[in-house]
Amino acid sequence: MSTDPPLATVADVQARAEVQLTPEQQARAAVLISDASALARARVPTMPVPPPPTAVGVICTAVLRALASPPDGNKSETTGSHSRVAAHEGGGLYLTEDELDLLRPPAPPPRGAFSIWTA
Repeated sequence: MSTDPPLATVADVQARAEVQLTPEQQARAAVLISDASALARARVPTMPVPPPPTAVGVICTAVLRALASPPDGNKSETTGSHSRVAAHEGGGLYLTEDELDLLRPPAPPPRGAFSIWTA
């Protein structure tokens, strides 16, 4: 089990949610935060310590996306005339490449060869 602290909190997720999370959603969010934090660290082993300021938002976005996924794993659902299709084939918890880029250390400045002319 990882000893690294989660990269976000349930309060962080709630602050970004459009509705009040139920106690069940809060409990699930806590597990998803832990999972997303571990996933982020595994996918970005060069993540700086402390994590970049973008880490909280990245983790919360992934958690909210997972909370909005159909709980039964369906890719799509239809109720009456309303249809919803998951944007990600796997559904559930994942981090996009753009999100992973927000967790990576900045690229070093370009270095090039140079010459010094002497007279």
